[in-house]
Amino acid sequence: MSGERPKNKKMDNREKRDFILKLIIAVCSALTFLVIMVVAIVVVPKAVNLMNTAQRTLDNLETVSEDLKALELAEAIKNIEDDTARAMADVSDAMDQIEKLDVETLNQSIQELKQSTEELSNLFGR
Repeated sequence: MSGERPKNKKMDNREKRDFILKLIIAVCSALTFLVIMVVAIVVVPKAVNLMNTAQRTLDNLETVSEDLKALELAEAIKNIEDDTARAMADVSDAMDQIEKLDVETLNQSIQELKQSTEELSNLFGR
């Protein structure tokens, strides 16, 4: 009988060790399950929200891109440049005309007009 006793003791030790290992595996599995559940409950909705926000942003970028294409910005800039060039040419022409004016003759004409109007005014008694 004493020969069976050590085998039972060895079996008891193995069974205890197996039980402890199985318990550790069960606890680790439960903790893993809890972590996965927390991730599923907390992280997944945030990730879905982030993906929705990213999609809205991409949609807005597409809209802006289409709007910019519709503006035909290059053509508008060219038109502005052409208008500016024409305006500058008109200003240059006006400056040339102003420079051509004979200021002395203009002043003399103004004085003569003033004298004529004074004479007419005196004639009509004003």
